[in-house]
Formats: sequence, structure tokens, C-alpha cells
Amino acid sequence: MKRLPLPDFLKGFAVFLIVPVHILETFIDFPGRENWFGKTLLFLGGPFGVPVFMLVMGYFVAKNRKPFSTNFFRGIKIFIAGFLLNIGLNFHLLWKIQFAGWQINPLEYIFGVDIFYFAGLAIILLSALKTIKNPKAWIALGMAFLVAVFTSVVNEKLMVPERNYIYPFIGGSWSWSYFPLFPWLAYPLVGFAFYYFEQGIFSFMKTNKTLTSILLVVIAILVTVFGKQGIETTINLPAYYHHTFRFSMWVFGVVILWSLLLRFLIQQFPQIWLVNKLMWLGKNITVFYIVQWLMIGNIATAIYQTQTLKNFPIWFAGIFSVTVFITWGIEKLVEKRVKPV
Repeated sequence: MKRLPLPDFLKGFAVFLIVPVHILETFIDFPGRENWFGKTLLFLGGPFGVPVFMLVMGYFVAKNRKPFSTNFFRGIKIFIAGFLLNIGLNFHLLWKIQFAGWQINPLEYIFGVDIFYFAGLAIILLSALKTIKNPKAWIALGMAFLVAVFTSVVNEKLMVPERNYIYPFIGGSWSWSYFPLFPWLAYPLVGFAFYYFEQGIFSFMKTNKTLTSILLVVIAILVTVFGKQGIETTINLPAYYHHTFRFSMWVFGVVILWSLLLRFLIQQFPQIWLVNKLMWLGKNITVFYIVQWLMIGNIATAIYQTQTLKNFPIWFAGIFSVTVFITWGIEKLVEKRVKPV
């Protein structure tokens, strides 16, 4: 499949904004996290981060021409990768629990519902949706709407008194459930539907420029009007992970404007160094994401939320640089292995 520049740019920018959030929430102390700079990092890593990645993921599940079985088993493999990644990034912590007597429940870390777990489940569900004839795009949009609407109900119903490790994958407000299907499944579903509507949308934008401009202004106004509530939800991580309908609608508005802005930048400045590097990051997002979490997770066990904000630039520069170097090295090794003799 030929690589498309905009999705790579979106993913690269998303992971660039997500890494600071991981460092902030695991390394930095309470005053630093509550500082205006810390809250700004949380905001930037919110609507511009994970939702963008999930929308792009749904788009490419719809776009690929692979059979159901290939997509289905890809979802299973990614789910298993999530299990292994959780063990890897928490290896230092699990070691302390096992051999140093730390009184912490390891299952909450092994089964912490992070992006890989979610992505695996989402791909499995979307691969099944692809088998439907028509109108699969409208079905996806309808499902996305229902997920967003019923998230608050699901969150309430699944919060049972006894500890549970299945429900957090679906919904609820469990502390170790970061990306449950409710509400996050709405984003790949919309990305999935967008693939089928894409040509029609851009054709409409090209032939109805005045109306398109009016609609974008309306979206911008609504994003601004509901911006205070959206930002407050974003910088409150538990509320962000388990957000409900209104926040989802605000995020979709933000992402529409953000995507069009990045599309404009690519069209006008295709050779800019930063654009190309972020596209490279998006191309290698899986390896990059795994490497940065392996480092951040294991370091966090030793210094969890003890670092002042003034140390943030050092940690970010060091972890980001090392992650880029390792990702680049792995890319070169893979290229060398697949290069024809």
C-alpha cells in the first residue's frame, strides 16, 4: 500500500505530543503537573494525540484490501503485543513486587488497558464490520454515535463492587483502564467511515467553497465556545480517559480543524525538515511507541512522580533522542533484512 503523507504527519505529530504526557504523569511531581506548563502539555497530548491516532487507524483498516482473517488475526497479535508491552514497561515494578515485597497489585499493571490492548480489540471489531456489504460506512457512524452517547451509562453499569479485569476493557472508570472501548471505539469507527466518504467530502469542499468555509467557521466557533469544558476534561486524566458524549463531539471538531491545518502545511511546505521528520515518526510509530514506553515505564518505578518540572526538558530530550536513535536503528536493520540480494 502506497504511503500517504497526511496520515503519517498526523501520527507523527500525535506521538510527538503523547511522549511528554507520559513523562509528565509518571516522572513529574504534583506541583509540576499542576503548573500551567504541565497542564499545557496535557492539553496538547489530548485531542491532538490519541484520538488522531485512533481515527487514522480506523481509516486504514477500511482502506486495506486484506481478507477478514488477516485483519482479524492482526488484531489478535496487537492485543497480545499489548500484554507483552505491559509486562515489558512494568518489568522493574513487577520485579519489585516479586522480590522486594512491594504491596502493589500486579494485575492492574499487566492488564492496564493501554492503546495496544484497545487497538487490537478495535481492529477485530472493524475487521468484522468490513465483511458487511452496504451501507457499512453509515453503520460505522451509527455505532460511533451510540458508543459516544451510551458511554456514561456503560461506565456506571460496569463499576461493580468486586475487582474485575474484563470490564475495564469495555468501559467503566477503573483506574487501570485508560482506553476502554467506551468511549474510545467512536474514533476508529469515524475514521473507518471517513474512508468511504472521503472522495465525496473533498469533492464537496472543492465545488462548494463558500459553504465549506461557513461550515468550518461554525465548527471553529463551537470548538471555541465549548473549549473551556473541553480543556478542563483534557487536563484531568481520569476524566479524559473516561470522557462522555460532549467531549467526544468537541474532539471531533478540534481534529477536523487540526487535520485541515496539517493538510495545508504539507501542501504548501512539503520539503520542510520538521514536516519530513514528523512523517518519518508517523511511519515508524509502532516501534517508537514501544521503545519510549519501555524506557519511561521502567525508569518511572525508580523515580515515580518525584522530579521537579525543571527536570522535564532533560528527561524529554534524553528519552526522545534515544527513542529516535533506537527506532532509526531498527528501521535500518529491517530494511537490510528485506533488501533483495
